[in-house]
Amino acid sequence: MKDPKNLAATPLHGIYIPTALIIVGICILNYDYLPHTIAILAVFFTVQFTIAWFKKPVLSSTDFQKYELLDKTVISRNSAIYRFKLPNETDTLDIPVGHHLACRFVIDEKEYVRYYTPISNQFDEGFFDLLVKSYPDGTVSRKFASLYPGQLVEFKGPVGRMSYQTNMASHITMIAGGSGITPMLQVIGSIITTPADVTHVKLIYANETENDILLKEELDEFAGKYPNFEVVYLLNKPQKQWEGLTGYVTKELLERELPAPEADKRIFVCGPLEMRQKILEYTEELGWPKGAINSKQDDQVFCF
Repeated sequence: MKDPKNLAATPLHGIYIPTALIIVGICILNYDYLPHTIAILAVFFTVQFTIAWFKKPVLSSTDFQKYELLDKTVISRNSAIYRFKLPNETDTLDIPVGHHLACRFVIDEKEYVRYYTPISNQFDEGFFDLLVKSYPDGTVSRKFASLYPGQLVEFKGPVGRMSYQTNMASHITMIAGGSGITPMLQVIGSIITTPADVTHVKLIYANETENDILLKEELDEFAGKYPNFEVVYLLNKPQKQWEGLTGYVTKELLERELPAPEADKRIFVCGPLEMRQKILEYTEELGWPKGAINSKQDDQVFCF
């Protein structure tokens, strides 16, 4: 349940109910004061709506805006969840499911822009979360790893080519590699929190080692709670006790795991470029429509 102190920030509790109580109370005490009361309320709400109208937008699609890092939670040896503060406690980062944020850093007098998918729920108020994996040769990801709470980071958006719609397919197979899990998490979160969405989802999640599997506990919890969601893990360098799939994403593996290439089924892919290129090649050989790295919204095989 939401914090009770935020109830006053909602239209129902902050505007409609107080207004109704004031008007009813004035009518009971002295009906003659009603016109004056309505005039005062009109002035008050005009001022409030004017302030809201000119308030700085939560997110700009054209200009980079600075957001404060609230918290950093390390979840693996090279990955962390970064929580950023929105301008107001009741603000939400309402972006289309499947879209990203552009992030800008200036490092050694050179500008770098990278794209990250929020993993927080679109209804979360006052903040948004990013899952970022740091690479030894990653200029921006190493900069992320060095951040500490209180620092400011520039973002703009949303940007992207996919806007997920409820029940846009009867079955979606998601193939993710490493940090490519983030847009999948956004879509999965939308599906499992929308009762009307009955899409069946299978996630094939490929990593080097078990330690590289990001948010495994959460994914396993989803699979246990939601019968329409299934997750399959694939490791290239497993330990002896590993009982899941091993190796890389191959044509033979996809032939076993993918459904028949029917029109109401889709494939979502996100991961390293070489992985995406290979999967596009394999899926076409298995009878799926030809896909592209720069996919379009309606492509049956879509690459983030």
